[in-house]
Amino acid sequence: MSGFDSKSVKDRFRSAGTSQGWWDSGKAVLAAVSGGSDSMSMLWLLRFFWKGMVYAAHLEHGFREETAIRDAHFVEEICCKWGVDCRIEHRNVPSLKMSGETLEEAGRRERYDFLRKVSRETGAGFIATGHTADDSTETIFFNLLRGTGIRGLRGIPEVRGEIVRPVIRCGRSELQSFLSERSVPWVTDESNDDVSYFRNRIRHVIFPFIHKEGNPRFREHLMALGGEVSVTEEARENKAASLAAWARRSFPLVIRVWSRKTLLSMSKGDLQSLFAFEGRDLGLSPLSRVKTDTLLELVTGPGNMWRFQWERDLEICGSGKMVALVTRTLPEGEHPAESRVGSPDGSGSFCWGPWRLEWISAEETQTPSSGDFSCVMPVSKVENLEIRSLKCLEKAKKQHGRVPWWCISNWPMVKSAGYSWSPLEGFLDKPGMTGGGQMFRFRVFEVRNSKKGDHRYDICAG
Repeated sequence: MSGFDSKSVKDRFRSAGTSQGWWDSGKAVLAAVSGGSDSMSMLWLLRFFWKGMVYAAHLEHGFREETAIRDAHFVEEICCKWGVDCRIEHRNVPSLKMSGETLEEAGRRERYDFLRKVSRETGAGFIATGHTADDSTETIFFNLLRGTGIRGLRGIPEVRGEIVRPVIRCGRSELQSFLSERSVPWVTDESNDDVSYFRNRIRHVIFPFIHKEGNPRFREHLMALGGEVSVTEEARENKAASLAAWARRSFPLVIRVWSRKTLLSMSKGDLQSLFAFEGRDLGLSPLSRVKTDTLLELVTGPGNMWRFQWERDLEICGSGKMVALVTRTLPEGEHPAESRVGSPDGSGSFCWGPWRLEWISAEETQTPSSGDFSCVMPVSKVENLEIRSLKCLEKAKKQHGRVPWWCISNWPMVKSAGYSWSPLEGFLDKPGMTGGGQMFRFRVFEVRNSKKGDHRYDICAG
């Protein structure tokens, strides 16, 4: 075809594979194949130009009836002809849509869930999607019109975790020319031509108008802008990751926790980057500018007891020393019921709520002593060992200083022989050795960490 350079497509495909890390990785690639020209050209290049192992996957979303079945059969036949192991699945996305989701969002969620499932089954190291340079420029323009920060001007990233985009540096029309030159067919999704969808209006109406009446190199300029922003954002992301690692601590019962002292030493811009990074790292919904400003005001303000709702069931809670992401039920939930254990003998363990208490008999010559998550204390031979919530101790409300307020209800306190001991708080009652007591060494773990041995928490370092 006149003016078409097939070698250029292959060169950019190879260049993308090298920079994205899959070309010489020795790992298999799972190709997401819809049957359209973008994914078909990607599959051809992976199968006949690249020398690695390739699998294919196709999800029928339940949006269209006859044409969707046609597309699934087409992909299956092509893969059979080309000798590619293909996995096809049907999901009724409209019935799986969650509250507040659009059909497009639900389809994307189910599609990537399906791709990751097939990736695990096949052992593929990468998941390849057929996004092109046109998709990226359309995304930049769409984000710009909708309202976005700098991050939204990157377009579609070439790599996101195990997701790679082998043909992201190629245009849609040249990929179609590439296929036509090799007599490779593709199918057309009629919904892509429906201009009632705003993204399709960008593709079929707005961009052609700008190309004709404004600047014919408009797409090139958007791609160049996206590339420049990507370089800047990569540096910003690396800095945010370093800031997060610097501020993170470990503490029981929380999803993630940060030293407030460290957070207060950061600029507002760094705090914005840190929380945005942590949200992405945990797969949370991004915060709006207004909610981000509210969170930063709480973090940097004078309050030592505040709550901020990130998502429906997740909150960030703040105290004087730490800021933590927790489930909403942690500060609000009922504490576990008081438990009584018969007088221990030798060694043993007991679970109370999210905690595991272990004990072993100690030398009689040892005296009561307390560590952060362990202690030596006497146990009465005639009384049960009691385990209850620290919240039950009235004076704990005034006395506690190392246990944050949102953990009190689910924080254990062990009582026996007149002694009361709690992790981090130490001895709350220590009347001295009473008659008939036997010395035991106790250790307390979160149940989720009990298999990791002596788990150490570092939040106490500030």
